[in-house]
Amino acid sequence: MFKGLENQKKLCHFLEQVLIAVQIAAIFLIFITSLYWFLELIGNSFLSFMEPVISFIKEMMRAQFAEELEKGQAGIDGSLFIFIALIGVLLYVISQVKIFLKYSQTALDKAIVQKKEEFEIQFNKELKEEAKRKILAYNNIVILINIALKNLVKDMYLAKNDVKTIDKKQEDIVLVALYNSIKTIPGCKFSKDGRTLIITSRRFDGVDGILLSIDNALTNLKAQLRARKLALSYHIAIDAFPDNVLLKDIYADLKSLISLNMPDEILCYGNFCNRYEYVKVPKYEAFLKGTYEITEEENIWSLVKKG
Repeated sequence: MFKGLENQKKLCHFLEQVLIAVQIAAIFLIFITSLYWFLELIGNSFLSFMEPVISFIKEMMRAQFAEELEKGQAGIDGSLFIFIALIGVLLYVISQVKIFLKYSQTALDKAIVQKKEEFEIQFNKELKEEAKRKILAYNNIVILINIALKNLVKDMYLAKNDVKTIDKKQEDIVLVALYNSIKTIPGCKFSKDGRTLIITSRRFDGVDGILLSIDNALTNLKAQLRARKLALSYHIAIDAFPDNVLLKDIYADLKSLISLNMPDEILCYGNFCNRYEYVKVPKYEAFLKGTYEITEEENIWSLVKKG
């Protein structure tokens, strides 16, 4: 990956530092050689301690360039001049190599940035795929429907407790009627807890069909009860969960949603919304109702049927 590019950049940087050191040494050598040569020409022995080194340089130049030196002007030793010229050429080569290394480092920087971006894109893609895989594992549905009836007209001669008793009996009848209206929904199982109907399904893709059937059943029941001077209100909570989660744990969370007392709403948590995003043609939209303190602060959403 980009680690190899970073190592190449470090190598280029190291070579650049080495070349800078060589440049400094070469410049110093040119300076000291030129100064020795100048002092030698004017008969000054200030740098006589450098004579062994200078002699070695002269002998080396003569060994390599004897023919060229013989053709030079008589009485002038050009060996030091050739040495200085060679060092100058070396400095030029070093400067060009340094330019190349600078260019290489810039190119490597761009390549590293590009590789990091590619890595981040791939990493984010893998994260999204992993998140999607986990979300799609929430393939089970549980729906709680809690109903309540209210008399639109109360008999002035009925005691308060008698009204409540009548309502309770009617609620049981209405809950049975609701069950009879939706019991044929494919792939659903039903159970009852007091005035709460519990619906479970192992096919999340059928969630819209279930919710639409429930909505139609409740709408019909409301119309029938209104004719009898009874008002029907309901609380619905829905959630999705994977196979490794117990239904009883989800049930406790949904009871908390019911207890928020938001009538005629379909309430859910964020994990249901995340799973619902993968429904191909959703019939509902999720709207944030707010943040509520349940076991901890939770964002609560409401499902609203699309027009």
